[in-house]
Amino acid sequence: MISQNNNLIDDGFTFVDKVFPKKEILDSKNAFWDVINCKYDTGVNPENRFWNLGEDPKKIIKIDKPHLSSKVLYNLITQKTFGQILAKNTNSRKIQVWHSQGVWKPTGGGTKGNAGWHRDIQYWPFWEASGVFTAWIALTDVFSNSGPVRYILGSNHWNEIKGVDFFNNDIISQDKTIQKKHKDYKVVSAEISSGSIAIHGSKTYHSSIKNTSGAPRVGMVVHFATDQAKRINLVDEHSNYLDMLSDQSICPVIYDS
Repeated sequence: MISQNNNLIDDGFTFVDKVFPKKEILDSKNAFWDVINCKYDTGVNPENRFWNLGEDPKKIIKIDKPHLSSKVLYNLITQKTFGQILAKNTNSRKIQVWHSQGVWKPTGGGTKGNAGWHRDIQYWPFWEASGVFTAWIALTDVFSNSGPVRYILGSNHWNEIKGVDFFNNDIISQDKTIQKKHKDYKVVSAEISSGSIAIHGSKTYHSSIKNTSGAPRVGMVVHFATDQAKRINLVDEHSNYLDMLSDQSICPVIYDS
C-alpha cells in the first residue's frame, strides 16, 4: 500500500512497509481489545484510560501504556527488528520506549473521530524536541476512508502555530489557522497495510479525520527516545514523570548498539 518515499529528517515522517507478520498483528489487535475490555493478563492496569466500558462506542478509544497490561503488546513493541528499524531511520545508537498508546477509532463516529492538528512536543514539557519520535504501528489496514494519520510535509521545520490542538475536532477551522501561516502546505496520509509503521518527529504537525470505512482503524502508538534525547528538568507536576525511564518493565530499551 505504501507508495510514498518520504525522509524522516527532511519531511518529518516516513513509512516502513510490513515490519510485523500478519499473525502477530492479529494477536496484538485481539490483545488490545482485551485491554479495552479490562482484561489484563499481566495483572497490571494501564496508566490511563480515556474511554471506559459503557461510554459512547463511537468515540475514539485511547488507552495509555497498554503494554503494561498485555504480554502480547509488550512483546510487540520490544521486538529486536522493530528497534533496529527505528534506530536506522533516526540515525541513533539507542532506542528506548518511554510511552505507548493503543488507539481504536470506530467507524461511523463522525467528527467524534477527528483528532486536531498538533505536534507531539507541545504535550511533552519534559523533553527537548530533538531525539524524541513516535512510531505508529498499524494493527489493521488503513485506507483513505479509515481516518488515517495525516502529516503536513516539512512541518517539522516550522515554528509553533498557536490555536491548533489534538483535542479540538474542528479540523476545518484549524486548517484555516494553518493557512494564515503556510498557504500552500501539503498533506500526506498514512495509508498503510497492517503490520507496517509510520514514524514521525516530535515537531511534525499531524491530525486525523473521521473513519467512514465500515471497519475500525486500530493502531499501537510508540513514543520513543534516542541517545540524542535531552530531558528537561521541571519543578511542577511533570517533574518526576520520566523517573520511570530507569524501569525496563515500563520503559524498555529495544535497541542499544
